[in-house]
Amino acid sequence: MRNLPHLTYLQAFEAAARHLSFSRAAEELNCTQSAISQRVRALEQYLGRQLFNRLRNGLELSEVGEAYRPGVAEALDVLEAATQGLTGPRARRVVTVSAPISFVSIWIARHLHDFQTRHPDIEVRLNSTIWTDPNVELADLSIAMVDRVQLTPDMVPLGRERMMLVAPKGETLPAPGEALADWVNARRLVYTQGKHQLWERWAAAMGVTLAPTQAPIKVDNTLTALEVVKGSGGLCVLFSTYGEAEIEAGRVIAPEGSAAEISLVFAASLTPHRAVSTSARKFLDWLRERLPADPPT
Repeated sequence: MRNLPHLTYLQAFEAAARHLSFSRAAEELNCTQSAISQRVRALEQYLGRQLFNRLRNGLELSEVGEAYRPGVAEALDVLEAATQGLTGPRARRVVTVSAPISFVSIWIARHLHDFQTRHPDIEVRLNSTIWTDPNVELADLSIAMVDRVQLTPDMVPLGRERMMLVAPKGETLPAPGEALADWVNARRLVYTQGKHQLWERWAAAMGVTLAPTQAPIKVDNTLTALEVVKGSGGLCVLFSTYGEAEIEAGRVIAPEGSAAEISLVFAASLTPHRAVSTSARKFLDWLRERLPADPPT
């Protein structure tokens, strides 16, 4: 006979450990916060070990909890897979991802083959957004650009962003001794409108005063801004996640020393209103691996 704690205790612990919140775990498991707290407490009593440190402003895993969580999560994944195996093809594995249109088109589309190779049984559905996401309730996982100070425990930061200034290939780069501001202001600027005002952020970080002599072009997403620059010329500022691959492929160029740090970062989170599936967790783990967080020093 196996000496194991009750399955509901393990489910409560795994969900609370993932969210670092009893209330979020309760929403996921469709029960009350007090029920989650009682189940976790019962598990701690069963083990004779404290799994969480209860803080005034939330939870953190204890050393025992950190060590216990991976094994519990893996066991629950195995149980879920075995259950789905019994139900046959009706239980298709699906993950719906909501992300900015440029992140979907520029980054996910170019790397998705790796996820498909690793998980050929998971159907991926991509919902593109511009500025806001009216269909977030349909997603298992959402990706958004946020300031680092806005990160919450349920958000997984992806990579580390810089602002990059890019120009079409063949553009004449600044001559030796030419001020970057003069070079920029002599060209047409392509603005990506939205919440973050990248041209203004970049100019402030670089100490450049923007006073362009040509009327700007304004678009609503970075993907379009890049296509304008590549096809019609001009300059745009974009996140390094988008720009680095374009530069490496030789589709655009960047003046030396024109990149600037930024406090914004892409963050992924499992949406709280849906039960978390194995497929969603696998996609999140894949994102974390392909875009590992690199906190500022």
